[in-house]
Amino acid sequence: MKKEQQKKNLLKKHNPKSGSQAKNDKSRKDYTNLVGLIIVMLLGIIIYSNSFNCSFQLDDFRNIVNNNKIHDISNVKAWYGFSPNRPVSVFTLVLNYHFNKLEVWGYHLVNLFIHLVNTCLVWWLTLLIFSSPALKDSSLVRHKKVLALITALLFVSHPLATQTVTYIVQRMASMAAMFYLLSLALYAKARLTDKRMISLILLYSGSVISFLLAMFSKENAFTLPFAILLFEIFFLRTKKFSVNFKDYRVILLIAAFLCLMIIFLFKFSFNIFRPITAPGHPEYALTPLNYLLTQFSVIVKYIQLLFFPVNLNLDYDFPVSYKFFTITTLGSFLILASLIVLAVYLFNKQRIISFGIFWFFLTLSVESSIIPISDVIFEHRTYLPSFGFFIILSSLTGILYLNKHKTLAICIWTIIAVSYSIMTYERNKAWRDEITMWNDIVEKSPGKARAIMSRGNAYMKLEQWNNAKDDFTKALIIDPKLVLALTNRGYTYRNLGQYDKAIADYTMAVGIDPDYKLSWSNRGYIYYIRKQWDKAVEDFSRAIRIDPEFSDAYLNRGSAYGNIGAWDKAIDDISIAIKLRPDHAKSYINRGSIYWGIKQYDKAIADYTMAIGLDQKALDAYSCRGAVYSELGQLDKTLTDYSAAIAINPRFKDAYFNRGITYEKLGKWDKAIADYTSALKIDPNYSVAYENREKAYKKMGNNKNNRQ
Repeated sequence: MKKEQQKKNLLKKHNPKSGSQAKNDKSRKDYTNLVGLIIVMLLGIIIYSNSFNCSFQLDDFRNIVNNNKIHDISNVKAWYGFSPNRPVSVFTLVLNYHFNKLEVWGYHLVNLFIHLVNTCLVWWLTLLIFSSPALKDSSLVRHKKVLALITALLFVSHPLATQTVTYIVQRMASMAAMFYLLSLALYAKARLTDKRMISLILLYSGSVISFLLAMFSKENAFTLPFAILLFEIFFLRTKKFSVNFKDYRVILLIAAFLCLMIIFLFKFSFNIFRPITAPGHPEYALTPLNYLLTQFSVIVKYIQLLFFPVNLNLDYDFPVSYKFFTITTLGSFLILASLIVLAVYLFNKQRIISFGIFWFFLTLSVESSIIPISDVIFEHRTYLPSFGFFIILSSLTGILYLNKHKTLAICIWTIIAVSYSIMTYERNKAWRDEITMWNDIVEKSPGKARAIMSRGNAYMKLEQWNNAKDDFTKALIIDPKLVLALTNRGYTYRNLGQYDKAIADYTMAVGIDPDYKLSWSNRGYIYYIRKQWDKAVEDFSRAIRIDPEFSDAYLNRGSAYGNIGAWDKAIDDISIAIKLRPDHAKSYINRGSIYWGIKQYDKAIADYTMAIGLDQKALDAYSCRGAVYSELGQLDKTLTDYSAAIAINPRFKDAYFNRGITYEKLGKWDKAIADYTSALKIDPNYSVAYENREKAYKKMGNNKNNRQ
C-alpha cells in the first residue's frame, strides 16, 4: 500500500493538469493582488476627494499665483530661470497654469495622480525587496504580496502626507519621490532579473533617466546613489561584502557617484552652509551646528507624527537648539543614536527592519543635517522617508501575526487604514481656504508671529480690514521688527483711510529694512493719493533701484509722471511695466490714459482694446475708450462701450451719465433722461446729472420739475 501511494504521489507530481492547476492558482493570486492594489488606489481617491477645491496656500502664491515667470509656457528662459535647480517640477506648474490658469482643481488633480503613482511604486519596490536573495529564507517572503499591499495602504492613507499632496507647491517633494522610487525600482528589477542584455540596458537606462529627473525635481534626490548602495548591501549581498572592480555594476555605481559630485559642484557652492537668520529670532544666526542640534529634536518629532499623526501643523513654532547638553537635544540625540545602533544590530537578524531605519535617516539627510534651512521643520519632508517607516510596520506585522494570526493582522490594519483615511479626509478640511488654514495654525502655534501675520494677510485679501489690522498688531507685539507685518498693516490703514498711520508704518518698515521694496512702493502710493507727486516719484524710484524688475513701481511712477505732465517719462515707465508684465490690463489702461491726455487717440484706443482683451471686465478700459470715441465723434462705438461698462457694474453712475450725454448728442432725449435718472438713483446728490436732465426735459418741451 505504501509503495502504491508513493507511485500515485509521483504521478500527481508529474501530471500536466497539476501544473496547469498551479498556473491557474498563480494567475488567481496575481489577479487578487491586482484587485487589492486597485482598492488601495480607490481609497486614495476617496480620501483626497475633498482636496480639489482647496485654495492656494503660503508658498503657492510666490511660486504660482504671483509668479509671472511661469505664466508663459513659451518663455522657457523665464520659467527655467525661476528655479534652475528644480526645472522638472516647475515645468509641471507651467503646464498647469497654461491649461488651468488659477483654477485649483487642475493642480490638485496632478498632485493626487503623482501620489497614486508613488503608491504603486511603493507597492512594486516592496515586492522587489521581498524577492531579493538576502530574504529568500525569511518567513516573510510567502506573505510578500500582502506586505506590499499593507505598505502601499499605509503610504496612500497616512495623514502626514497631506502637506505633500494637498499643498500644491509641494508636488516638488512628491515628484522627486516618484522619480527616486522609480529609479531604485528599475535598478532593483535589473539586478534581480536574468533577462537578455537589451532588457537590462533598458532597465538601467530608465533608472539613470529617472535619477536625473528626480535630481532636477528637488535636491533631496541627491541621496539616490546611496539608496542604491543600501539596496545592494542589504538585499543583494548574501556573502561577505567585497568590491569587485571588474564588475560592470560596480563601475556604473562609481560613475554615478562621480557624476553626482560633478553636478553638485556645478550647481552648488559652499554658500549653502552659510549661517542664516533663525526663524522668529532675527538677532540669532542659524549655523550648520545649531541647525543639526535642532534637527535631533525635529527628527524625533517626525517619528512621533508617523506613529501618532495628531495636531498636524503647516507652520510649527519649533524652538532652535543652541546647546547640545540640554534635556531635549541630548535626549533626542540618544533616541536617534539608539535607533542607528538597533539598525546595525538587526542587520543580520531582521534585515528589512534595519533597512527601513537606514532608509529613513538617509532620505532625510539633505533637509535634516547641517545645511541650514530657515524653516527647521516641515511635514512634507517625511514623504519619501516614510517608506522606510511603513515597510518596518508591515514587516513587524508579518513577524508577529501573519504566520499564526493572519485574520487578526488583517483586522488590525483595516482599523488603522480606516482611522488614517478618516484623519486624512478631516485634515484636508483645514486646507479649504486661507482662513481655515491659518486659524488652524494660529490655534496650534499661538506664539508665532508669522502665523498671526499670515492670517492677517488672508483677511486683507478678503478686505476685512479691521480683522487684518488686529492680526498685524498682534504679530508686531510678538516681533516688533517684522517688516512684512508693518508693511501690510500700513496697507490696511490706507484702505481704512488712515493715511498718517499708514505712512508711519511704512517709514518704520524702511527704517528696519531699507531694502524691502514693498514698503517704499506702498508709501509712494500714499503720497500719490495725496498728490505729493515728487515724494511719490522718489519712493517709487527707490523701490525700482532695489528691484529693477518691479513692474508695479514702474506703473505707479509712470502715473505720477503723467500727473505732473512729464509725458515721455510716463510713457517710458509704463511701457517698461508692460514689458515686465504683459498680462496686466491696468498698465495698458494707464498708458492709454497718457496717450489720451496728449491726444494720441489711436494709441489710446489700441491700449484700451488690449486691456479689454486681457480682462473682459476691465471697467475703466471700456469707460475710457468710450470717452475717446466720443471725442472722435464715433458715437455708436461710444454707446457700445458705456453700455458694456454698465453691464459689468450696473451701479457705475458715471457710465450712465456719460451715456446720457451721448444720447443727447444723438438727439435721443428720452434715453438721455432715463440714463440721468439711473445715475441719480445711484447717487441722489449727483448735481450735474440734475442739471443735464433738466436741460433734456426742456429740449423735449417738458417743464416737469427736474427733481421729481
